[in-house]
Amino acid sequence: MIQGLFLFDVADKSNPQTILQETQQIISELKSVGLNYNTYPISTTTIRGDMLSSEPTSNSIKTIQESYQLGHYDLASIGPQYSDNYKEVKRRNSQLHWHRAPETRLFLNGGGCFGIFTGEWLGICLLTAGCSIQIPQETYHWFDYGNIDPKSPPEYDVVRFWKSSEVVKSSMEPHPATDVGNPVEWIHPFPTYDTLKKMLSLNS
Repeated sequence: MIQGLFLFDVADKSNPQTILQETQQIISELKSVGLNYNTYPISTTTIRGDMLSSEPTSNSIKTIQESYQLGHYDLASIGPQYSDNYKEVKRRNSQLHWHRAPETRLFLNGGGCFGIFTGEWLGICLLTAGCSIQIPQETYHWFDYGNIDPKSPPEYDVVRFWKSSEVVKSSMEPHPATDVGNPVEWIHPFPTYDTLKKMLSLNS
């Protein structure tokens, strides 16, 4: 499992000031700004159709539901077989934005990174299989799954959690953080998911 939390100063978006890789350090740092992070047992041998029903994964899903009182969940995927999803995920997430409901995710395969900006705190959390994060409602953030390289296309399978099935659409709607200027250009200087993974390998 690869995990990492990169802490930045808004004056230098290209270079992280600190890199955390220990689970408890990441949990503690994110908790200090109101975010919930943890790692959970998941099955890594099942095919996609059985991903949600395998015992380790289904138990972890139930634990997350009970912890945050979330009544509904679904599976979202990107990859070569779901190439139409690349554009939609980029459109929705490649900008500094917020939602009216918490964003709760558990990665089962592949990975990506969430950038979070509270005004006083700025970090990017890298998540892969077994990592879970909950970003509170109305918290500025963005998501990056990496560059679309035909030779090594990005892919992930992630469980998305919702309070109920009726609020999925409204909970997903991104609200751009226009008070920072251009919410798309604002995130451009930050390292991408691919670059952050390389940083972790060099930092290990």
